[in-house]
Formats: sequence, C-alpha cells, structure tokens
Amino acid sequence: MKSSRRSPPPLPEYHLPPRQVQHTRPPHHPARRNPPLGLVIALDIVLLGLGLIIFALFHHVLPRDTGNTGQVLPGSTTTVSSLSTTSTIVTSPSGSTTGESSTPATETTAAVTTATTARGAWGARFADKFTDGGIEQTESSYRSSNISIVIEKVQANEITYYLADIYLRDIQYFRTAFAGGSYAPGRTAEVLDMAVENNAILAITGDYYGIRDSGIVIRNGVLYRESLFADVLVMNNDGSMETFAPSEFDVAAVKANGAWQAWSFGPMLLDGGQPMTTFNSNVTGPNPRSAIGYYEPGHYCFLVVDGRQPGYSVGMSMKQMSQLFYDLGCQAAYNLDGGQSATMTFSDGIADQPYKGGRQVSDIVYIGE
Repeated sequence: MKSSRRSPPPLPEYHLPPRQVQHTRPPHHPARRNPPLGLVIALDIVLLGLGLIIFALFHHVLPRDTGNTGQVLPGSTTTVSSLSTTSTIVTSPSGSTTGESSTPATETTAAVTTATTARGAWGARFADKFTDGGIEQTESSYRSSNISIVIEKVQANEITYYLADIYLRDIQYFRTAFAGGSYAPGRTAEVLDMAVENNAILAITGDYYGIRDSGIVIRNGVLYRESLFADVLVMNNDGSMETFAPSEFDVAAVKANGAWQAWSFGPMLLDGGQPMTTFNSNVTGPNPRSAIGYYEPGHYCFLVVDGRQPGYSVGMSMKQMSQLFYDLGCQAAYNLDGGQSATMTFSDGIADQPYKGGRQVSDIVYIGE
C-alpha cells in the first residue's frame, strides 16, 4: 500500500555569479627629491652649533648654584651663621680671623676687624715696611700697620708690565673672592667690581675656576673642589707657597694638613727657584699675563703684563716671565688667568691697560685690610 505523504519538492539550485575582481592602479605619487647635500650639511652645522651653545651656556656661562659651601680645612675651624647661611670664619696660624661669605663685603670686613689681633705673625720680620698705625698712600703705594704695597710700572722692549711688591703682617690680608660672593661655577663679574665689593687695596685676576669643571679650589681656608686640572699653586697656612705638577700633588695631604689658598691654571714658572724653558701649557708665546711670585712667608708680588697692543705692549712669553721671577729672587711663581682677563686694580681703579678693556671673570686674588 502506497503512502499518501508527498515528498518535499527539490530545492532550487542557486548559482552565485562569478566573483568580480577589480584591478585598480595604485595612485600616482611623484618621485621624491632629496634636498641638496649642501643644504643638509648646512642644517647639520646649524643644529650642532645650537647644541654647543646650549652646552656652553649651562656649563660655562650660566651660574650653577651647587649648594657647595666647602670643607673647612685644618687651621680654619670656626663656622658661624651670623653673617649668612654660607658664611665661614676661618682661623689663621696667628690666631686672627677672616671670612668667606656671600654677604656684602662691608659686613664681612666689620666682623673680621673685630676679631683681628693687633700684631700678626710677620710683624717683627718686616717691621720697617709698616707704619705705627696710620695709612700712607700715593698713586702707586700703600702703607699701613699691616700692609705694604709698592707698584712699579716697567716699559722696555715693547713690553709693559706692572709689578706690585707686597709685604704683609699676617696671612689673613692675602685673600681671594668669588664673583657674587659665593662659589658658583659660571658666575662672573668685572675684576674692579669684585675688588671694590671686597674693599681690596690691590687685586688681580684669579684662576677663572668657573670656566672648568675640574681643578682644585681652596679659598681662604675652605676646600670647594679637589679634582685636578693642571699645575697647582698652594699657599700653606704658614704663608709659604709651593707649586706642583698634577702627578706630584697630594690632595689627601692638603686635606689633612690644611692650606690657605690653592689655584689651578698654571703653569708653574720656576722649578726649585730656577728658571724654566719648557712649561705645562700650549700658550707660551707673548700674551697679556697675570701671575703671583713668592719670596718668603709674608713677602709676595703680583705681576700683570699688558699685551696684544702693538706700539704699547706685545705681552710676555712664559720663558720671559720665568726669567723675570728668577731675576727678582722669587722662590716660586705661578701663572694665572691672562689674555683679555689680565687686570690689576689699585685703590678702586684699574692700574694697567687691559686688552680690549678686560672681561668678566669668576674670581680675584687681592690684598685687603
């Protein structure tokens, strides 16, 4: 018997149309042209120059307040805060005191004067150089009960230099000062401005410590930086001076024994009191110069040579300076920052004729009451 159920009708067949593949051309891009090689090089040079300028600004021009108030060395033991937050009063071998402060010089001087002993370590040795209490001053000399300065201007063989012969009753009158009154690499000021601010009688350019990140810095008995750069001049607490090649200098010994000042610029100009012909420097020809000479504790000289001024003074070579200090009878001598920096001030005025009027520097060496 046949079933009455119908079979479902067959499903219709669906045929999908063939897939249409579109072939399109990529958009047309014109060929890129590289900029001319000369332009690329020029841009690179400009960018490099900008980078160097920024580096120089941060490392050599803009002052960097490091917060470094220094390490008081042996022989310089008393620290006070009455003058400023960074003031340091340091004790000299004779028991008198002086200061390194970021406060105005008038405050520091007043504090120092109050604590100063009447007679210093070298008073008897050089008694004939000082007065009994008054001040005698001319255009080229200064005498008091503590300080004797005589400046001689010498002109010969197209060289003009100024030689200050200095006698001191005590080491405290041989001082240094930073631009702005505190240790801050990159900060600069005019030599005369620093001299006036610190009541200096006589001042010369220092070692421009702030232009470098290395080189020992000891100022008025305080150690601020102990890395080495070149030849070193140390003023010991007894007033003696010694020069060292970098390989001979012992930082640990100085930290243990103390020192009053130390500079890094150089080079040294005498070797055991004898003249030299070769120097630790690449700038040995005639130039404006600043230098310190040492005879014995309490007796020193400052030398500033004008230069780069044809018809007036061409400057002095290292060899000529070495011979001059030997002829003067110095036991040690040391070159400081020269060139356009070389400046000597005396009694609130510029004594020499600096090249192009001089320039700002980071520190000075000076003599003051």
